[in-house]
Amino acid sequence: MDQLKRFLKLPKEYEKNILIFEQEFEKYLFEQYQHKVSRNLIFLKFFYSVKPIIPRFLQIYLRQKRVKRIKDSFPKWPIDTTLEDLKKRILKNLNLEGTPFIWFWPEGKRFAFILTHDVETKQGLKNINKICKIEKKFSFRSGWFFVPERYSVSDKLIQELKEQGFEIGIHGLKHDGKLFSSKKIFDERMKRIKEYALKWDAKGFRSPSLLRNAEWIKEIPFEYDSSFPDIDPYGPQPGGCLSIFPFFIGNIVELPVTLPQDHTIFVILKEKNISIWQKKIDWIEEMNGLALLIVHPDYFDKNVEKYYIELLDYISKKENYWHTLPSKVSEWWRCRDGAILANDTDGRLTISSKINKMTIGYL
Repeated sequence: MDQLKRFLKLPKEYEKNILIFEQEFEKYLFEQYQHKVSRNLIFLKFFYSVKPIIPRFLQIYLRQKRVKRIKDSFPKWPIDTTLEDLKKRILKNLNLEGTPFIWFWPEGKRFAFILTHDVETKQGLKNINKICKIEKKFSFRSGWFFVPERYSVSDKLIQELKEQGFEIGIHGLKHDGKLFSSKKIFDERMKRIKEYALKWDAKGFRSPSLLRNAEWIKEIPFEYDSSFPDIDPYGPQPGGCLSIFPFFIGNIVELPVTLPQDHTIFVILKEKNISIWQKKIDWIEEMNGLALLIVHPDYFDKNVEKYYIELLDYISKKENYWHTLPSKVSEWWRCRDGAILANDTDGRLTISSKINKMTIGYL
């Protein structure tokens, strides 16, 4: 509870006014608008049981066939304004427009930008160096999420990535679709996942295929999770939290995946440019949100490489944004959550915080 209060970070005297909207706000964050959850879980169990015998080309063909059926589904893809519209309605109804609050990002930055990569197979390992070189040319760094028991990950690779300023995360254990199939399997696997997290000093987790269960994610041994898309009707678990900002699942900071995945755009939808990425980034910038992208090294062919370079060039030309690693955004959001906006002894509005980069904004 209190997700809306923790997001807005208003002076204390305003907090009680927003309590009546908490349930509606959290309905979207935790996908409680979904009406076919149990049916979808049954389908997922069946799909992953037969997936190993379905040729890759047929899997892609079947997902492409789904596109026509989900084109007009809720949430609207690639941009759904439902949650942002709800925030505006709350501010208007409570006459909070112009109220001071703790700004979202350090030093008043307009929006935050995170690059991540899910290495799904050993094929993806071969493209890591190429992607790192591209990112470093633009002075970017990214988070790399590995599947520890699907292929071999050398300690040397982990160390080299860290030394270059990149970050390590865990992407499940086996990537076989079974992590959330039962609580028993989840608990057993999470014990082994924790061992790899300690070995690699990984602070973040992302579930394979973005399969998720908010109640279970509360228990993961990580500082942050990044398994919730804001919107994704094309994934194995359609839906999304509708949020382009971090939020809390228990004590875990959730960093939602807010940009469409490369595989969706270029393989499923067969797009030939980055206009969908550009449109979504521009909207997130306007909303002052978090732009978080997954690019898979497993599918990083010459076309995707070209599009990725175009994307990084597009971002690099923007102004006043905060590019950093996912763990840094998690740390920031946790510090912001603990900060207090109040008047000091002289009546001046100040922020009480562990860090000094927080600024005051106005709704």
